[in-house]
Amino acid sequence: MKNKGYLYVKALSDLGSRMDMIVIGALIYASTGSVAWLSASLAVGVIGGLLSGMISGVIADRFDRKKIMVVTDWLRGGLILLLIPFPQPEMILLVRFLMGVVGSFFEVSYNAEIPQIYGKDNLLTTNSLISRLGAISMVFGFLGGGLLEDVLGYQSVLLLDSVSFLISAVVLMRMKWDHTGTHRDDSMPEVNRSVLHSLKRQWEDIKEVKGYLATRMLLLIVFMLYVIDTFGAGSHNLGAPLLAAVLDPKRQALYYGLIWSVWGAGNVLTSYLLPKIKWFGRNLGLVYLLSTPITSLGFIAMFSTDRLSWILPMSFVTGLFDAVAMTAVATYFQQTENHIRGRIFGVSTVLNRFGFGIGFIVAPLVLKQLSLSHMVVLFHGVVILSAFLALLLYRMQAGIRTADTNDQQVVER
Repeated sequence: MKNKGYLYVKALSDLGSRMDMIVIGALIYASTGSVAWLSASLAVGVIGGLLSGMISGVIADRFDRKKIMVVTDWLRGGLILLLIPFPQPEMILLVRFLMGVVGSFFEVSYNAEIPQIYGKDNLLTTNSLISRLGAISMVFGFLGGGLLEDVLGYQSVLLLDSVSFLISAVVLMRMKWDHTGTHRDDSMPEVNRSVLHSLKRQWEDIKEVKGYLATRMLLLIVFMLYVIDTFGAGSHNLGAPLLAAVLDPKRQALYYGLIWSVWGAGNVLTSYLLPKIKWFGRNLGLVYLLSTPITSLGFIAMFSTDRLSWILPMSFVTGLFDAVAMTAVATYFQQTENHIRGRIFGVSTVLNRFGFGIGFIVAPLVLKQLSLSHMVVLFHGVVILSAFLALLLYRMQAGIRTADTNDQQVVER
């Protein structure tokens, strides 16, 4: 598979991001002691991604995705360095917001370009490897972030994260593939290189995605559960550092990283198993709808106690099913046509950020009335109920499609 080496470079960059996520979360909570500040530090990155989500999809379909990825890597490498001399909570929020904006451009362009970089016939294998390397990055990034912060301080972690972005940018600049700046399918509209024109066309592009989804109801159902799923994720992403503080307030970053690293280990195991299961590749939408409620049950179990001997095994099991869900939905979206794939990922990114943002806003308010475990039950209970409804709609729609196919075959005979 061509350009396989970059998957490992991208994993290194992800490792740095996992490390700084642990460190920054612990840093802002330790300095403020406030759940609201902690939630805000998570929410601002999501909001930045939400605001840039739609335009990032438009830009990804109209401009050279390779150049977008290179520029955004350089920007992220510089932004994270600002927190070394300026670790104040206000600066953390500003940098997190800008990282969310810039990161959205990179992720949308990269996800949309994966079929071009690695080949359409290698999608499932590629996404499984991405999931595996991402999970390994989580294991070592989350655990390593806690350990390095404990031994060397937060500055060392932020410096490593910055270097990882710069390495990614350099490698991308040297890579060669038939990227969107050098070739477009004949079916694609003529590309106008004016940014202003692209902005004016944004609303038309959004409507085109809406029309595309309207004719693909199975994809639309998956989209709807995806945004609700990310709403539920706000509860455990906010809850993990709080749970770590309960376990040991003096070594919060270490336990925070330990919990997520065990969860990532479950991701790693799943990434080895998925490519060997043929049924998985033939039923991506259904797999996502089935694995999502199981993942939510796992998160509910994780936060049901403060006993580490229970939390860690549940983290591992939850990681298993979460990797199934994320690999399935990414591959499902990547099977859309190339001319609209960037906007599909742009919309999915907006939905993702929107769900996270609402979750991070609501979760601190709920925590004023409920315990941490009850808050997670409430959020993921909504996901579970929504998943069952989505499964019902999915099966009904699949049945309609099967009936229509059979009727067509009868007419042809």
